[in-house]
Amino acid sequence: MSEPVIVTSPIEQAEATRSDAGVVIAVRDVGKMYRLYERPQDRLKQQLFWRFGKHYGRDFWALREVSFDVRRGEALGIIGRNGSGKSTLLQIIAGTLPPTLGEVQVRGRVAALLELGSGFNPLFTGRENVYLNGAILGFSREEMNNLFEEIAAFADIGDFMDQPVKTYSSGMYVRLAFAVQACVRPDVLIVDEALSVGDIFFQQKCHARMEKLLAGNTAILFVTHDMGAVQKYCERAILMDKGRPVFEGQSSEVVKRYYMMQKTPAAKRLTPQPLTVSTPGAASPDPSGRSLGVSFWPGDEAFIDFSAATVIGEGWAKCTGIALCDVNGNLCRVFRHGQRAYFYYEFEALQDLLVPYGAVVLTNNKNISVHGKATFQYQARSYPGVPKGAQVRFRQSIVLNLAPGPYTFDVVMDMMKPEDYANLEFMSIDEIRDKVIRLSHVHQAGMFNITPPAGKKISWTHFGICDLPGDCEIGLYQG
Repeated sequence: MSEPVIVTSPIEQAEATRSDAGVVIAVRDVGKMYRLYERPQDRLKQQLFWRFGKHYGRDFWALREVSFDVRRGEALGIIGRNGSGKSTLLQIIAGTLPPTLGEVQVRGRVAALLELGSGFNPLFTGRENVYLNGAILGFSREEMNNLFEEIAAFADIGDFMDQPVKTYSSGMYVRLAFAVQACVRPDVLIVDEALSVGDIFFQQKCHARMEKLLAGNTAILFVTHDMGAVQKYCERAILMDKGRPVFEGQSSEVVKRYYMMQKTPAAKRLTPQPLTVSTPGAASPDPSGRSLGVSFWPGDEAFIDFSAATVIGEGWAKCTGIALCDVNGNLCRVFRHGQRAYFYYEFEALQDLLVPYGAVVLTNNKNISVHGKATFQYQARSYPGVPKGAQVRFRQSIVLNLAPGPYTFDVVMDMMKPEDYANLEFMSIDEIRDKVIRLSHVHQAGMFNITPPAGKKISWTHFGICDLPGDCEIGLYQG
């Protein structure tokens, strides 16, 4: 019996063509399997006896069921913990690794920053390696002649361009490698942890080049542990875990889920109980029997409906109320530049908790987190233990010295062990992040607008995102 023929109408064909328009990377059900062996001799046995039905070793799937599209001028972030399959996926898309299952289609010229400088010959000079890499990417010598000055200026390694690459420092090596890939203006740029190379000036140059490539309709697919870069460049991101995509969506939400996933195993291992030990900065019981707490709490009419917000959590705490108010405690959605906003938020403990703290994060319309601060950063007191069923209330006020425009805000409640909370002042930011046990995050809980300040002759009070406090003098001196 012959296979049925599927007939599509001209309208359906046109719609399918429009849906594929602009897609430069198409990944469909991609999987990558490796055969792992306990002993080296098992590998030889597998090669000799597999045709007789003998099997040695075991299958390990580094990737399973990965599908997505990337369009021209779009940046897609791939994030996840180490070993989640991110780099394997990029290698398959770059064509340096074949998939076991599925299909990848890439249209146009591809530049890949997987291992910076991996295509360099250490005996060749920097100049010779530039032309060698250009040839690998399919550029003629004449095309590379036209690009060479731009690449040399971007790398900024001076006379070392005509010295053998083996004499380069590691910084010079990666600067030249990035310059070659970033200046050839590919249709697709694949980046694996390459924006943190060099000093701050070169990193700024790299970020500026990324923006220029996106504006020039280059599609960018990149893996990074810099969550700020993901939110800055990517409208969309994919969270990988154990070789599979577990969540795809708006980059800011994917980042929050990544952070939650990082700490969920640690939280599940804990069996916290209400503590009686003394913690520096912790509240003491009021002799009247009441808990010392927030000095003012707004009325019900000030609280917002955040039912449409994305709540990321693992069942340790539940947000039960959020209010955004002016100085009088009234619901407010529009603030003048420089006015103080008051954020009130409440969480219910669904399990016994350790030392809780809250945080508010403000994000602008370009998906950049412009401000975030936790209650411990105000040196606010906290409680050494919270029993199941208790409500934890927070109040944070923020002076909105921000550029006029729309903003969203997130509210968070996380916790720490009491010994970690007591030693916060002695920890680096990375150490603090490692100690955090994430509980509940309300993403895009609400929004507000900032308007120019009233009664000022110059309404444009500053450049950039934030208006930082300071002063200024000017003088004229003649000899």
